[in-house]
Amino acid sequence: MRRALHRCLACVFVISLSSLASVVSDLDTGKRAYEQGDYKTALGIVAPLAGQGSADAQVLLATMYFKGHGVQKDLAEALKWYKAAANQDNAEGQFYVGSIYLMGIGVSRDPVEGLKWLERSANQGQSDSQVLLGMVYLTGNGAARDLVRANMWLVLASERGDPLAPKLLVDAQRQMTAEQITRAKTLVAAWKPQPSGAQNGREHK
Repeated sequence: MRRALHRCLACVFVISLSSLASVVSDLDTGKRAYEQGDYKTALGIVAPLAGQGSADAQVLLATMYFKGHGVQKDLAEALKWYKAAANQDNAEGQFYVGSIYLMGIGVSRDPVEGLKWLERSANQGQSDSQVLLGMVYLTGNGAARDLVRANMWLVLASERGDPLAPKLLVDAQRQMTAEQITRAKTLVAAWKPQPSGAQNGREHK
């Protein structure tokens, strides 16, 4: 009985891996079609995968609605799919949801909601979210101005190769005291990326 159960579980595992490989292959095909401007083909591949729960497909489908590529531009539909990915702890989806709320793109501007999603994304190591948070805390546009936190996020984004972050970092450090720079270095040294699903306060909307 136990041997039969093990064989059954092994079969399920193989089937699951096969299904996952198929989704990844189809998604790659959809992405290539999108990048080549063949939006009709991309939509036919990506939409079913998004409906099946693929977070990466949900982000791409959302982007198609956001830009009006292959579909009628629809910011509400875009946000729906970005949120679907964000709720699966997809860092790119969280970046877009955060950006939309922070800047009020197609929705009422809500910096608190925006920062919540951006920080979840940034804490996974997403450099776009990190540099945007750095800009927010540097300028005070969307949150209380905080040069130490701005410095921290900009350093982390710079380390991940973001081209804008080093320039902003220079601007931030020109305005900081030596004590503030030291505090920022301490935060950077203590920061560790949090894998998806491991973050606190995950009462997703």
